[in-house]
Amino acid sequence: MPSFTVLTKKITEAPRIDFGDLFNESVAVFKKVWFQGFLLQLITIGLSIPIIIFNVYTSLNLDLDPSSQEFVKGILNNEISMDQFGLLMVVYYVLVFIMGVVSTLLSFGFFRVIRQMDEGQPFEISNFFYFFNVTRIKKSLLLILANIAVVILALLMCVLPIFYVMIPLLFVAPIYAYNENLSVAEVFKSSFQLGHKKWGITFAITILNVVTLYILILFTCGLGSLFFGCFLQMPVYVLYKKIISFESTLIQH
Repeated sequence: MPSFTVLTKKITEAPRIDFGDLFNESVAVFKKVWFQGFLLQLITIGLSIPIIIFNVYTSLNLDLDPSSQEFVKGILNNEISMDQFGLLMVVYYVLVFIMGVVSTLLSFGFFRVIRQMDEGQPFEISNFFYFFNVTRIKKSLLLILANIAVVILALLMCVLPIFYVMIPLLFVAPIYAYNENLSVAEVFKSSFQLGHKKWGITFAITILNVVTLYILILFTCGLGSLFFGCFLQMPVYVLYKKIISFESTLIQH
């Protein structure tokens, strides 16, 4: 794993990358990992089951959905007691937070899977759960909390800065997944440096992929997201590989 100094030097000296080449290489990598991306989507859907059960339960018992406007109206009209409100809100947002954390940890692991398949190694599903390890969970959680803090700060600054920070934040996952030796601060510094350096091309291909995915979802009645959802991460991986590269073969633990 390269040191922070080496990483910074590589980003500073990043070569010019052609948009067409980036898209074509992203498609090539996607062909290798589409099945693993499909598995990731299924796992993510499975994670949402507790929230679905909770919403169904509250809907059947209170005839309200905790995430809907009707729930808020029920509070204002005293149809739901404050005790019920407090308990339901705590449970609901705890479930949402846990799902978000687990989904993010899985996305970190998915970048290891992408590299694994791109290098022609046999697929190991355990890589999805690589960052659930006790020795890695603390730094991973700090990284997730820092990520949330950056997003909230950007939204508080009249929303517009979110369009800038969303690109550097895309690089947090691969930089962390491939450089565990870096501190949380170094991961963010590297991500923002790389995101700033390649902001234009990353933004352009992300918008193109989002629009394409949206059209596919419409024409496939939602099924397209299961098979093509992971394509959004392919350009980020390719950019990392072309700019920073890998110094050794991925080691399995």
